[in-house]
Amino acid sequence: MRSIVAKSVTAAAITLMLLSCNTSVPIGKHPDNPHYFIFKGKPLILITTDQHYGAVINLDFDYIRFLDRLQEYGMNLTRIYPGGYVEMKDSYTKGNPLGPAPDRFILPWKKSAEVGANQFLGKYKYDLDQWDPEYFSRLKDFVYQASVRDIIVEIAFFNGMYDDRWMMQPLFHTNNLQGVGKGDFKLFTTLADPVLAGYQAEYVKKIASQLYKFDNVIYDISDEPEMQHRESYDWNSLMLDALISVDKNRHIYGETANSASPDFTGDSRTSWIPTEYISPMENTLDNDYSDNKPIVDVETAYYSYWYGDNPVEESRAESWYGMVGGLAGFIQLNSDFSTFNPSGKGTGTQDTILPQKRILMDFMKSLDFIKMEKFTGFTVADSLVLARGIAEPGNQYAIYLFHGTRKWEEWPQGSTASRFNVNTGQFIDTVSLNVTTGKYKVEWINPSSGALMKSYDCDCSNGSMILATPLYTADIAIRIRRI
Repeated sequence: MRSIVAKSVTAAAITLMLLSCNTSVPIGKHPDNPHYFIFKGKPLILITTDQHYGAVINLDFDYIRFLDRLQEYGMNLTRIYPGGYVEMKDSYTKGNPLGPAPDRFILPWKKSAEVGANQFLGKYKYDLDQWDPEYFSRLKDFVYQASVRDIIVEIAFFNGMYDDRWMMQPLFHTNNLQGVGKGDFKLFTTLADPVLAGYQAEYVKKIASQLYKFDNVIYDISDEPEMQHRESYDWNSLMLDALISVDKNRHIYGETANSASPDFTGDSRTSWIPTEYISPMENTLDNDYSDNKPIVDVETAYYSYWYGDNPVEESRAESWYGMVGGLAGFIQLNSDFSTFNPSGKGTGTQDTILPQKRILMDFMKSLDFIKMEKFTGFTVADSLVLARGIAEPGNQYAIYLFHGTRKWEEWPQGSTASRFNVNTGQFIDTVSLNVTTGKYKVEWINPSSGALMKSYDCDCSNGSMILATPLYTADIAIRIRRI
């Protein structure tokens, strides 16, 4: 894999040359509708199926092949953890990018010549007072390669810590020359250890300084920082201030909502809202939509083995349910992207998941979504149907529905619906909408294939519309336009 590193370093030199004259505006919150993004002067939604966040820190992950695959199917988002949290080799799944082999980590801090680091992290300790230039060349090349493919990079600096992997983090005291990180794993995302917090803040500032000129970056402070039931608000606030001190509000910032996290949804320093899984996503859409910020579901169950009997349908349902429910973006976590197969070649992701995500992208782009907001003025007669919608009342409506249930589990943060169970029988349902008087074209879409199942005109004279779905399997979408 040395050739990959060499190519990255060469490309990074080109990157710096190109960025020296970069005057474009970064992705931001759309001024006409704050629930969506704007990029290069155009409204933007973000949809992807993604590697497990280690594309940069893992020298065995060929991110060019990965990014090429996303671009091929019109995906425009990826997420990385830049080094503040790492995992062990093959944790969760074989070839997990976030868990490099011990000698294949590349992290922001420079390796020293002193041995004694944890066996899962590698032989040599890190010097937290020195940065590794090769790492930052790789980081900037990754973001650049994403940019030329019109892919946004979400930078999530930290993750809530786990007992079984705290001892192999670079910020654990036996893995660095400074002896930083002597406290309990539960305190990783708190201010209990001021020295540790100081190094964490410096790491945030360094990443931000190196990525300042890129316009395809959005920032997320931490995933699930309160997973261990410790108050993290002050720590999150410190990291957010550290980020802003360097980035000067050039980019947009978020903090995970409704999932083992403090509430930053209404904080004036944040401009977008990351959330995850099913019930946290629903809570965010239901309770925090009024904060007028783009909401992005940044993590799902790990496809395909964390899903149920119908992983393809469950994967499709969660993304359609979210995006047609008011999300500005969606990231599906996907184990088919691995160190040994970074492009997902020959997998169900290439054959099915990516094509279906592209169908969702095309459906959203078929709407004038920048004029639409979350819509609750409809009902479905069958109580076993889950449905969400968006609308520009009187002009356009979109609704997605499927038969299924939420899969509830007991997590450290409490009872959480991590995914859906989707029923795959054949169904006909009745949908009732409150609409403005007028004439509309009604179109029924198959979310699996994108095919138009049925189309007709409907003259609504009394402010309500009652529609019978065509016979469908698993799920169906409605697109309604005034004519």
